[in-house]
Amino acid sequence: MKALRIILALFWSANILLAQHDEATLKQKFFAKTTNSYDIKTGEMYDVKHYRLNLSINPNVNSISGTVSIFLKTTQLTQTLTVDLRNNMTVDWVKWNDNPVSFIHSNHIITITTPSMLPAGTYGTIEISYNGTPQSIGFGAWTQTTHNGTGVIWTLSEPYGAYTWWPCKNNLSDKADSIDVIVRTPHGNKVASNGILYSVSSQLDHIIYHWKHRHPIATYLIAVAVTNYVVFEQQVPINNGQTVRVVNYCYPESQNQWQQDMNNVVNALQFFSQRFIPYPFANEKYGHAQFGWGGGMEHQTMSFMYNLGEMLVVHELSHQWFGNYITCGTWADIWLNESFARYCEGLYLENRYGESQFRTFRMEKIGNVTSYPDGSVYCYDTTSVSSIFDGRLVYDKGGMVLHMLRKQIGNQAFWTGIHAYLNDTLLAGKFARTGDVKRHFEQAADTSLTEFFNDWIFHQGFPTYNIEWQYLHPNLYLRVNQTQSHSSVSYFEMKIPIKATTIGRDTTFWVHNLYNGQVFILSPSFQPTNIAFDPDFHLISRYNTVTQSQIVSIDSFINEQVKIFPNPTSRQMINITSAEKIRKIFIYSLSGQVVQEILCNNENIQLKLPKGVFILKIELSNQETIIHQVASN
Repeated sequence: MKALRIILALFWSANILLAQHDEATLKQKFFAKTTNSYDIKTGEMYDVKHYRLNLSINPNVNSISGTVSIFLKTTQLTQTLTVDLRNNMTVDWVKWNDNPVSFIHSNHIITITTPSMLPAGTYGTIEISYNGTPQSIGFGAWTQTTHNGTGVIWTLSEPYGAYTWWPCKNNLSDKADSIDVIVRTPHGNKVASNGILYSVSSQLDHIIYHWKHRHPIATYLIAVAVTNYVVFEQQVPINNGQTVRVVNYCYPESQNQWQQDMNNVVNALQFFSQRFIPYPFANEKYGHAQFGWGGGMEHQTMSFMYNLGEMLVVHELSHQWFGNYITCGTWADIWLNESFARYCEGLYLENRYGESQFRTFRMEKIGNVTSYPDGSVYCYDTTSVSSIFDGRLVYDKGGMVLHMLRKQIGNQAFWTGIHAYLNDTLLAGKFARTGDVKRHFEQAADTSLTEFFNDWIFHQGFPTYNIEWQYLHPNLYLRVNQTQSHSSVSYFEMKIPIKATTIGRDTTFWVHNLYNGQVFILSPSFQPTNIAFDPDFHLISRYNTVTQSQIVSIDSFINEQVKIFPNPTSRQMINITSAEKIRKIFIYSLSGQVVQEILCNNENIQLKLPKGVFILKIELSNQETIIHQVASN
């Protein structure tokens, strides 16, 4: 009698080493009820060349005032220019090339009429004077609070919040080539922002911080934070004699802990600079500013951080390459930021702590991904910010899909594709779409990845495998059957790992599974006593079974006697046909419980199933036992 052995996922709740506040979880909590956010698309008639923010901020007062200058180049014939700013903010005046112009501020858009028609290619400057109390939407696009009794103001504009506190093009279609951020604040405060601190000047009743950033930057990555910061810095060597200046702005009460945790920054900065390309903004700085949100935000060259915990540092730093240097071109493509950053966590663990910790990381992520049967990495609903920052799908599933891609095309092709992506002059300092990274992986692997991307990025769900095996010297015979958790994928065509073991010996085979019932003939150098499917958690799958087949001959194994169709079924009815009479059918739940026992004496059976995934154990009149996994939708 063939033994039924169901392999259960027993360890999905294992804790990963050095777990920190998780960015995705926090973002989902903030937006659990948000369904009406939108990606603003204004200002398409011009290209932003430079932003100059000249602001007054008192961290003890919940307001902002100042002027924002937008140096631009028109891209079409126009007399109308538009800028995004929330309606609750007051616009004092607007100038075009230093001359006052008429404007309308409604529907969160400032519509400006220039004195005459502007041909395409015209350079000019919009200057907007404004003031008000910004609405703190989202993750705290503008937040005024306290730490240890002291006032602090910080911004976090991703994804839609920049226009709540300054006039801008609030979209993913236009990076400014450069920015200046100038902030006046009362004495006793320091200002953290993007780029290089160009100057600090003291006036009678305030101090002025002037930051310059001379790299292309997306609107949502521009940020300021103001409070009584303590500042410390360190020069970090990366490669080829190059160093990066790391500057930290932390609360005085956190200084000792932050200085102790600087090694986390050094280790991650050196690793990513060697593994990818050198830190993209090395001629300016990398830095952190402490803020009150419970995670981190990867503002370009200056991540805002709750603390300098190891994995939080790793995640936000990796965004400087994946998200800042190359930015997702739409919020639907957010996985190009967050999936890569999540996988960078795993790569860091693999490099610093070895395979065992990386294996734990993979196991945890797979457990989270497969806790529900549906969902795609690609974000189809960008009106829902909780969908954009879905920790299970955009972060964990996307990160594991990158690992699976690495296993599918091999290490050399994977890393060649990554380096080609980061070195693509059409993408560096600009925006990318999913097709851009797919193209680079395809070129590196010299193969089409359309099937893989359709199944794993654009479509939903994951596979469940039923592996049958038998060893007849000198060959190991495997039959692979697969069901899918979601109907959007008809079959996950991919390489899968099979580990054969005996006392003191083991070997792993990667076989390319293309269809249900596919048989593989392998030649291990020993007689295996056990076969395991993906024991090291390289693939997103769950509820897998491995059974040893009691076969009479190889022909009967390869040319299966029992056919089950349709599988999966959408009508809850399946047909079973057999060359031998079927004596008995047991229906098992995936937990191993008997759902139903059916007595038969026929070669053809029609069976009604409840909805779900089940294991069928079919006993034939010739004493053979066949095991199949079936799904009823």
